[in-house]
Amino acid sequence: MSKGIALVSGGSKGIGRALCLRLAVTGYQVFSASRSAKLDSEMNGITQLSLDLSDADTTQFFAREFLEHHGTPDIFVNNAGYGAFFEWGEFPDDEINRQVQVLFSSPVQLCRVFAPAMSKKGRGVILNLSSLATLYPLPFMPLYNAGKSALSSFTESMMLEYRTSPKFIDFRMGDVRTCFNTSAHRQGNLNKSMSSAWAQIEKQLENSITIESAVEQIFATIRKEKSGTFYGGTFFHLKVLPFAFRILPKSWQNLLIRKWYRLD
Repeated sequence: MSKGIALVSGGSKGIGRALCLRLAVTGYQVFSASRSAKLDSEMNGITQLSLDLSDADTTQFFAREFLEHHGTPDIFVNNAGYGAFFEWGEFPDDEINRQVQVLFSSPVQLCRVFAPAMSKKGRGVILNLSSLATLYPLPFMPLYNAGKSALSSFTESMMLEYRTSPKFIDFRMGDVRTCFNTSAHRQGNLNKSMSSAWAQIEKQLENSITIESAVEQIFATIRKEKSGTFYGGTFFHLKVLPFAFRILPKSWQNLLIRKWYRLD
């Protein structure tokens, strides 16, 4: 007997795919929504739906159609996202619009449809997968940092409005060993600072937690059915960085970031 309906955006690969499988094993009727909803034989029992989050009209239509045909989700995870690594003066206009839409506007539009439906139903959990980049921005990825920060701020606002249901979770994930870097859109010719920063970003990814570990952290947080801001990743991500953010002046934090990525 199904425990309920779970919907995960960006569910065709990485964290989203692993989370879909984890929810299915637990007994949920799982729906994976992604731009490339190709048949995955290993995702038996998981309904794979097509959704292009870069298109606002398509996103709104998808949410309403989902309610009509599948019902109100008991769990909804905004997971989809990608990075774009460019000098600001070279940042493509289309990438600016696409990053804002995928990382912020479309997740908000989905919440606009699902949150009131969950509230009317009297239960539900919405987890918006944000990033530690909300505290410590990644160099040359300004729209990723801004999009995730906006999503975190939005989620915290929803916690004030929805006191009982749905539960809103702002999950700020640290580095996870995924294909995030290989799928990021990147400037062709990197200057010295960009090369140094990218090398450090690659190193961070290599030393990060596995997808399976990340999914267990997310799943454990969902099971709490409690609104709040939570952190994921290594002990450094979970404890040290949030603590440092609270006690260090912003000027010191910026200095440490510049030193860490060898931007000087």
